[in-house]
Amino acid sequence: MLGLLQVLALFGCEQVNPAPGLIDDRAGLLTRAEQRQLGTLQSQLLKQIDVHLWLVILDQPAPDLDATARELFEEFGRESLVRGARGVLLLVDPEGNQVRMEIGYDLEGIFPDAFIGYIEMRQMAPFFASGRVADGIAATTELLVGKALKGEEPAESATSPLPLRHAGGGAGARIPVAIGAGAASAVVATQSDRFRAQPTPLATLDLYRQVLRLRLKDPDLDLYTTETRQFLRRWLVTDVQQDNELAALDAAWSHAAVISNGPLAVIRFPIEERRNPPYFLHRKNGGWHLDIAAMNRLVAFNHRNQWHFRNLDHGYMFGFSDWQFDVTGFPHRGMGGRR
Repeated sequence: MLGLLQVLALFGCEQVNPAPGLIDDRAGLLTRAEQRQLGTLQSQLLKQIDVHLWLVILDQPAPDLDATARELFEEFGRESLVRGARGVLLLVDPEGNQVRMEIGYDLEGIFPDAFIGYIEMRQMAPFFASGRVADGIAATTELLVGKALKGEEPAESATSPLPLRHAGGGAGARIPVAIGAGAASAVVATQSDRFRAQPTPLATLDLYRQVLRLRLKDPDLDLYTTETRQFLRRWLVTDVQQDNELAALDAAWSHAAVISNGPLAVIRFPIEERRNPPYFLHRKNGGWHLDIAAMNRLVAFNHRNQWHFRNLDHGYMFGFSDWQFDVTGFPHRGMGGRR
């Protein structure tokens, strides 16, 4: 699960001293560790793509969140750390059960209204409802980085499923969200036999594409290894994560290469496609199961959503014998020229 792994990996990235003026947590909703982690992501967003993401969490309900956003955005413009209108305001009102994102004029072409409404409802809202505010903001930051770098909208973002409330400035949207209210029930497969481990690794990954397409969130599918099922029961999977992963897999599908070694298999993509991580599979009882738990342990992403290994001492390295890796675990073309 590409989006899921990216969120986990972003929170595990090396922390730097975040620039001031990034987080204003008036409600004390975030721990110090979460503020450091988010500040690191915001600092990288600022340094690498010149976008200033400002997070404000209110301690009192806002009678008019749009008006509050306008006032804060004007203040934000005066104190922005970037040139031009390249600021993003993420305004969270936990007492009022609402959230708003405001986008500077210079970023409207990259982050249009429909995209903002889409990630608010399909990404932030599920995390916030589960009480995982920091995770939701990290996941949203990852999407903003990916969108800015790729200039592409994720699946289904062309139209927003909710009427959007606007304030002044560039693009933006406001939606209701109940922090800590509990996540919505996951979509469970009604025909679980359809999603069983397949006789070949590629057939299993192809069936997983159908899981993503249907937005199924059942952690107990036979398609997964036992460890992966345990892992997925503990984590929140959103529609946006599934949509983005499906789009990435569909785009790279014709380039997939399968390398197997006994009961293990690797499905990898060309080195140049650095935002497409390898998939790991394990064969048991004649079927190939996705080992997403191992992917989580071994694969990390940098702030540009480019994958690398956390370490090079693991059982799936046979799939990369013709590649070279630098000291930070990023892949490079090795001898033989295989993709």
